[in-house]
Amino acid sequence: MRGSIIKRYSILLVTVACVSAISSCKKIFDVEPENAVDKTQMYRNVFDADAAVIGVYGKLMKLAKPYILLNELRGDLMDVTLNADENLQQLNTHSAKADNPYIDPRPFYDVIINCNDVLYNFDIMISESKLKDIEYRQRYSDVASIRSWVYLQLGIHFGEIPYVTSPLEEASDLNDMSKFPMVKLEALIDSLVSFTEKLPFTEDYPTGTTLMTTVDGYSTSRFFINKNILLGDLYLWDGQYDKAADRYKRVMEINGPSGNSEAFFNQYRISSFSDAGIFYTRAQDFSSLVYTPGWRYLFERSQDNQFNYEWIWVLPFDKNFEPQNPLIDLFSPNGGSYLVKPSQLAMDNWNSQTQVFTYASGTSTAAAVLRDNFPLDSRGLFTWRTINGQPVIMKYLYNYLGTNLLPINSFNKAGKWFLTRAATLHLHYAEAANRAGKMKVAYALTNRGIKETYDTLPGAARTRDVTKWQQTFLPYPYDFDAREGDAPSYRNNWYRNQGIRGRAALRSAKFDSARYFNLAASGFNKPLSDSLGFQQFVENMIIDENALELAYEGNRWPDLVRVALRKNDPSYLANKIATKFERAGNPGLAASIRAKLSNKDNWFLPFKWK
Repeated sequence: MRGSIIKRYSILLVTVACVSAISSCKKIFDVEPENAVDKTQMYRNVFDADAAVIGVYGKLMKLAKPYILLNELRGDLMDVTLNADENLQQLNTHSAKADNPYIDPRPFYDVIINCNDVLYNFDIMISESKLKDIEYRQRYSDVASIRSWVYLQLGIHFGEIPYVTSPLEEASDLNDMSKFPMVKLEALIDSLVSFTEKLPFTEDYPTGTTLMTTVDGYSTSRFFINKNILLGDLYLWDGQYDKAADRYKRVMEINGPSGNSEAFFNQYRISSFSDAGIFYTRAQDFSSLVYTPGWRYLFERSQDNQFNYEWIWVLPFDKNFEPQNPLIDLFSPNGGSYLVKPSQLAMDNWNSQTQVFTYASGTSTAAAVLRDNFPLDSRGLFTWRTINGQPVIMKYLYNYLGTNLLPINSFNKAGKWFLTRAATLHLHYAEAANRAGKMKVAYALTNRGIKETYDTLPGAARTRDVTKWQQTFLPYPYDFDAREGDAPSYRNNWYRNQGIRGRAALRSAKFDSARYFNLAASGFNKPLSDSLGFQQFVENMIIDENALELAYEGNRWPDLVRVALRKNDPSYLANKIATKFERAGNPGLAASIRAKLSNKDNWFLPFKWK
C-alpha cells in the first residue's frame, strides 16, 4: 500500500510523499507554514530527515531565476529586451550597484543557513541513533553538497564572501558581518574541495531509498544533486584535472564497466541510439527537420527512458506546488514579461556552423564521405524562435507554449529548471582531459565521437578488422573503447558515442594540422609539434561548443571566468563580453565594457548584506 510521510519543519517545509506506509498521500512539494510545527516534532526519524532534505530543495528552487540571470545575462549569449528595467540593464552591462535586487545574496544564504541547520540536526540524530549509519551518510552528503554548490555560485559572482558553516536561526543573523570573515574565491574553492571530498557518500540515492519515489508523475530520481559531478566541477576550478576527469568518468559510466542493456550503451554516453540528435526525414530537405523526438524534445519530454539517458539534475515547477515557475515571466512574450532574449552574437554563432545533411557510406578500404553541407546549427532553431517579430529563448517554454506559440494553459506554468545533463558532463570532462594533456580525447568527445576520431578510416564498413583502432589505449579515466566491427565482432561500451557535434549533425571543428603536428613523422598518429598551442585551441573549441549546446542552462559566465583565470588573461573574458555589444550594434558600450572587464576585480559583483 502506498503511503506518505507528512513532516513539518520550521522554514519552508515541503512534504515528502509516498515514503512510508502511514495514512495518506500528499504532494511532495506542498509548502507548510513557517510556524506550523516546533522543533520538538522534528528530526525524530528517517522520514523527518527526508522532509528536511526535501525542504532544502524547496528553498533551492527559489534560486532558479537569479541562477540563470547571473550566469547567462552577465555572459555573452543573453541580452535584455526593451521590457527590462534599469536593474536588469545594469546586470547586463556589468554596472550593477550594490542595492540592485538581482544581486541580493540573501536568497543564497537562506539556502545555506537551511543546510547548516539540517546538517547540525543530522549529527544529533545519528548520535541519538535516530538514523541508521547509511541513512545518515546519504542524507548528510546530499545536503552538504547543496551547500557547497550554492557557495561555489556565490564565489563565482561575488569573488569574496562570508563562509558560514555553523547553524544560525535565520539569514538576519548574518547582519553582524564582523563575526564572519570574508573568503576570496581561490580560498573558498580550496575549502569546498577539502570539505566535499570528505563526504561519506558520493553516489546517487539507491533504488529502494525512501527518498526515491514518484509523485504526480514526477520521479525524484533526477531531483537530487549529483555529488560526483559537483566534485568534478570543484576539482576543475581547483586545477586538479585528473581528479576532475575521474569524478566525471564515474558518472559517464554510471552503469558499470560492462553490460548489454540499452541503458548501459545509451545513458550519459551521447549515444547515436538515443532520441537526442538532429534528424531529417528526407535527405537534402531542410523542411523535414524532426522536432519530436530529437534534440529539441529534450526540453519538453516527460521522464521516460530517453529523458533519463540525458538528464542528470532537473527540478520541476508545477502549478500544484510552490514556488511558482519564474522562468515563464522571464522568457515568454505570451503570458510573460519577456525580459531577456538571445544575443545577436549567440544567433550568429549558430548560423555560422556547418551541418551535414547526408554522407556516402564507407567501404572496408575507404572512409565515409560527408556531403550536402550547409551553414546552420539546428540547435539554434530549437533554442530560440521568432515570436511576434522578436527573438525568444525557448528552452524553458516548451511545456508552456503550444505549437501555435501561445500558452497551452495560461494558468498552468509548468516547466523545469535544467541544471545538469550528459552534454554538460561530457564538455566539462573534455575540459579537464584537455588540461590533463589528453587533448585528442577532449577533441573526440566534443566533436564526432571516440570511434570516428580514433579510426584511420572513419565511417568505413564494419567488415574490416578494427582490433587496433577506435579506442584510446589510455589508462583510466581516459580509457574509451568504441570498437564496432564484425571481423572479429566488437560492440564495445563506447561504440555508440557520437560526440557533441556529431549528435548535432555538424562537421568536426577544423584546425591547421601543420601548425600543431609534425606531419613529416611516419605513422597514423603524428606527434605534436606545438602541444601548448593545440591545447589552447581545444580549450577554446570546447568553450565555443558549450555556447552552442548549453546556452541558457546556467554555464556561460562560470565557464568564461574559469578559463580566463586559468589563462591568467582578463582580456579573454573582456573580449567575449564586449563582442556581445559589438554584434548588437553598440561599439561605444562594447569598448567601455572591454576596458572595465580587463581589470579582474570588475568581474565580481559588490557584496552587500541588506
